[in-house]
Amino acid sequence: MGIATSIFFGIATFGIIWLPAMGYALDHDNLDPNRPIAIEDAYVIPKGEIGVEGGVTFNDRNEGKGRFGFQPQIIYGAFENMQLEIMTGLVTEPTTLVGDDKSGDLSVGVLYNLNTETLNLPAFAVRAEVGFPTGVNSKGVDTELTGVMTRSFGRWRTHVNAGYTFLGSPQGQERSGTYRVVGAVSYPLGYPTSFRDTIIANVFTRQSDSVGQGNPTGMGIGLRHQVSSRVVVDAGLGTEFIGPVDRSTFFSTIGLSIGF
Repeated sequence: MGIATSIFFGIATFGIIWLPAMGYALDHDNLDPNRPIAIEDAYVIPKGEIGVEGGVTFNDRNEGKGRFGFQPQIIYGAFENMQLEIMTGLVTEPTTLVGDDKSGDLSVGVLYNLNTETLNLPAFAVRAEVGFPTGVNSKGVDTELTGVMTRSFGRWRTHVNAGYTFLGSPQGQERSGTYRVVGAVSYPLGYPTSFRDTIIANVFTRQSDSVGQGNPTGMGIGLRHQVSSRVVVDAGLGTEFIGPVDRSTFFSTIGLSIGF
């Protein structure tokens, strides 16, 4: 955990100090994973833009102690239609985590936009992420592949994410791989007189991390608010109403995104 945190914040400091702030704007309508709920849209940040994001989370489980967490992330528009991501996650009760997302794991991801939405074709993107075993009780390098679709209907936007995670070194009853599917809608509140808030609602299901357990399935709702051209705050909450005995009966996130 200490190694992952040191690497992450070292890179963040380097980016903030050495990469110039060129006046790029963050867009509250652009959806990143877990900002504030589990959905991503098919668009990337502009080339040369940097975003530093972080969220404080709470997870109240049906069985076991609740968990608090912190999820920092750096996003960089490395090329046209492609962004690079560096992220980690730190949680209380780290030894109780099962699956690929261990506390302190350092992950590097790439999101590539394949096309812009047209009248006949949704926008598509592909995402690849590699997770390194830098966290608590973590072993093996994990790989995640996700397909992303975004389609607009007037001011409404619909999103679908479908992905699969391959565990490099499953432990105990952990599965060697898990799938997940998320669907969501988003809408700019106050449009057309105001365009500073976006509300998002999703439904999701994912394969359980342990063999022999049911799929955690639930829903969430979130809000992203544009404070300024470079600052976005977000908040979200949700529940898993079906799943294993230790499923999340309530989870929430409060986050901040800053553009440079």
